[in-house]
Amino acid sequence: MPKTPQTIIIIGYGNMASAIASALDKQGKYTLEICGRDFKKAQDFVRKNALKNAKAIDLALSKDSQKNSATQTINLQDKIALLCVKPYGLSSFSYEGVARGAYSTLAGVNIATLSSFIKSQYFVKLMPNVGAKYCHSATAVFLSSDNCDFKQEAKEIIQSFGNAVFVNSEILIDSAIATSGSSPAFIALVAQSLIDAGVQEGLSRCDSLALVRETFKGFAFLLDSALPQEIIESVTTPAGTTAQGLAVLESKAVRGAFLKACKASVKKARKK
Repeated sequence: MPKTPQTIIIIGYGNMASAIASALDKQGKYTLEICGRDFKKAQDFVRKNALKNAKAIDLALSKDSQKNSATQTINLQDKIALLCVKPYGLSSFSYEGVARGAYSTLAGVNIATLSSFIKSQYFVKLMPNVGAKYCHSATAVFLSSDNCDFKQEAKEIIQSFGNAVFVNSEILIDSAIATSGSSPAFIALVAQSLIDAGVQEGLSRCDSLALVRETFKGFAFLLDSALPQEIIESVTTPAGTTAQGLAVLESKAVRGAFLKACKASVKKARKK
């Protein structure tokens, strides 16, 4: 008999959840359940992302005697739980059952905190990025268990939406905000600046955009086979145009500005 697809319950319906869900759905190997505080938003999420192997689930309300209020309950029994909510959203739900695995994209929330809310056979803390939508996320991963089966399962799930770089310390996941979590926004700022520069020098915005897009595509291939410094040297000739431009960037401390921006992002995550 064919193997029953593993159920992955995605908690949250923001940009990261959308990117990951779209990639997982294309694999066809998993049954996806989407949930959050608003059932209508979960339904809209499935429709907007045209998910074929997913459904929105309406969460039941249960009485929380300690808080003297009603909370929404998520049944995680034997499912893979993927948390894509804001860090403060973790406490918005109560969790029933023992999850097969609990995967968290929550910046600044450690596994000890996760385990105080959720029961799971193993925990995974990961830092993906929005490239997940096109199966090109750069994802740092920390696994709480040395179990080979759990690691293989985590690798298969995460590689469904990009690559998986396993690190040996939980704190390094927040460090990856610098290299992959926030960096798409930083790189987009560079791209926008280059497009504007083309327009300033007389190109139409459409042509400038086309040239920058193709340059970034080509750069990705270059980075696969060469170190950044090697790429710089291959483009730069003595007293040439690129050398002049690089001198300006260095005089403006652009390299240092990027380092400070990345450090600020990581610091913000660790304060959550």
